[in-house]
Amino acid sequence: MPKIGLLPRGVTGRVTASLVVLVSLSILIAAGLGYIKLYEVTEDNSSVRIDRAARAAVALFTHELSSEFEAVRGTDGRPLAIRLKADTAETSLSFRDQHDALLKEIGGINQGAANLFRFNPETAGFDRFATTFRKPDGSMPPPMSITPGHPAYARLSKGEVHLGEVPVMGRMRLAYLTPIVGPDDAVKGALAVDVGWADDLILARTELRSEIGLATLVILLLVTSFGAIFMGRQLRPVRVLARYADDLATHPKDSDVPFRSNRDEFGTLALALERLVALKRRLARLAYTDEITGFGNRSRYLADLETAVAESQSGSANWVLLHLDLDNFLQITEAYGQINGDKLLAEIANQISRVTGPGARLARRAGDEFTILVDDRNTADEVGWLADNLLDTLRQPVQLGCGVVHTTASIGIVELSSHEAGAEKAHLNAELARRKARREGGNRAVVFTSQLNAEEQHRFELEDLLRSAIADQDLDIHFQPQIDPKTHELRGLEALVRWTDPTRGPIPPGEFIPVAEASGQIVELGTVVLELACAQAAKWRRSGFDFNHISVNVSPIQLWQCNFLEIVRDTLKRHELPGADICIEITESVFVDNGEERIGAVLAGLRALGVRISLDDFGSGYSSLGYLNQLPFDQLKVDRCFITDIDRDVRKQKVLHGIVGLARGLGFQIVVEGAETPEEVTIAEQMGCDAVQGYYFARPAPALLIPDMVAGISRAAPAPPALKTRSARTT
Repeated sequence: MPKIGLLPRGVTGRVTASLVVLVSLSILIAAGLGYIKLYEVTEDNSSVRIDRAARAAVALFTHELSSEFEAVRGTDGRPLAIRLKADTAETSLSFRDQHDALLKEIGGINQGAANLFRFNPETAGFDRFATTFRKPDGSMPPPMSITPGHPAYARLSKGEVHLGEVPVMGRMRLAYLTPIVGPDDAVKGALAVDVGWADDLILARTELRSEIGLATLVILLLVTSFGAIFMGRQLRPVRVLARYADDLATHPKDSDVPFRSNRDEFGTLALALERLVALKRRLARLAYTDEITGFGNRSRYLADLETAVAESQSGSANWVLLHLDLDNFLQITEAYGQINGDKLLAEIANQISRVTGPGARLARRAGDEFTILVDDRNTADEVGWLADNLLDTLRQPVQLGCGVVHTTASIGIVELSSHEAGAEKAHLNAELARRKARREGGNRAVVFTSQLNAEEQHRFELEDLLRSAIADQDLDIHFQPQIDPKTHELRGLEALVRWTDPTRGPIPPGEFIPVAEASGQIVELGTVVLELACAQAAKWRRSGFDFNHISVNVSPIQLWQCNFLEIVRDTLKRHELPGADICIEITESVFVDNGEERIGAVLAGLRALGVRISLDDFGSGYSSLGYLNQLPFDQLKVDRCFITDIDRDVRKQKVLHGIVGLARGLGFQIVVEGAETPEEVTIAEQMGCDAVQGYYFARPAPALLIPDMVAGISRAAPAPPALKTRSARTT
């Protein structure tokens, strides 16, 4: 490190010596002392005048109007308030000729203006009703009020004196405003006196300040001119080093740091900057690299994305951004552990590198989320080929120490050359496309389009509207009967939520229920449906309508809430319903990733409340005979895929026959969903199903229509038309 010499040799010494000489010329000691003394005298004189004016005004006002007012003074005799002797604010603070004459007398004594104000409760302001101010033609000036924002308003509204400058006709006057209070000390108005324009009171001080300012300006101009030239030459190394540091912040620097040989502060700074360059190179390797995959990390990705967007928008390159994540990584790590998960990520990174080639900029943003920036893929076909190649490669099984692992991926694609927004928007749009690929089942790629953006915007708007509808319980439920196919008697009703938005009209459940699930509102939605169903059940019980039970669908998320059983119990209790009036329907998806003990505990809690339990959509998903044998179900609802066209499909008939036999053996009731034709209902009856739910008997309808609808079904023929002979298909 170069040794800093004596003060004159260092840049600090040179600059300090120059500034001492130049600044000494600009310090006007005598003028400064004179200005300070004049300032003190002016302030004292103004304070004395305004204090005397306030004392005289209050004394004269309370003396002349002694029957109405009295003065409130401090220990030093200074007026603190004027108090009404009685609650006569309406009359005492209304304009009278006496007020006008009295204010003129006060103004003449104080050589200033005087004003009277009355507090207006409606506007919370102080309205002027008497003043010494006049227009040039002698008439009264326009109305004026002291409102919030006025310098005196805050103190007056609290019943305190305001002493200071106040605005009048674009200028400031030094004023003393004394609050007028009622017998209960509530503020009723104010008496304001002043001693003239504030700038007139300090005229001498203002003139001296202007003269000092002018002289100082001239001196500073001379100092600035000379100093700018001198300092510009002396501080040139600072500018050079600053440019070097600025370039260093955005691009690696290979050249040597300038001015390292200087024997002053600049030489010391240059050597420190050189050490910083070396440290930055070491940190860059650590800060921008993902330890597991060797790819760039999130910081490297964001920096590369900024550069790629700028190059694509300028036309110097044609970058494409891909967001990729694995569809089942969470399940793999839960099954095989985090160490094997990291090994899988490293292998996936190798596969991505092989497909994308050496020119791609690769990063692992977080978890199993990878980002890919590729250039020179100029057509949509080439981008599609890259995405398909990635998907095909990642579908191949991966051999780990724990065994063979199968993966798939979801990819979102944004072409930056056609993307006018910045890097952040490009990132968000790639995420939108990737999430859409995931929602559609994964193992696919989706290219971002303006239509996708509109769809996402629609989802966000629908999410907000649904949140409001749930909060306001602006939802309704319809009911679909479950009918005994032999007797046409009612075996139960299923509650189905309906939503009619005031502006958009009816919104299909298939549209808003996935939004509720994705946004986490499905629990609140399910709670509202349960409440509405129980409320309607109570009404029907009171009216004598025998609905048997109402089935309510419960999502797995709602079922696993810690307070779910408490909500069911409280809802039944609130509506004075027995548990058997409600049937909770759960789907087979509840068995995924949940142990038998956990499921059994929740279902046992429902059974303890007397609530019926139904396994909905049986056969359409994760079916386990072990669960059927050990869990306390009352009912199986066979998915509609097994009944549709069953009269023409022998295999479906065999499957349904087997399901019915299984249910009968376990003591379950059988409800078939989706029956729409006489033939389908006939087969359900012949196979011994307990109830049929579908359009053949009735569509979902409001509660008001259900009793008549059920009565009409009961009056119909006891069975559908005989099954017509058809050639059965076997596939």
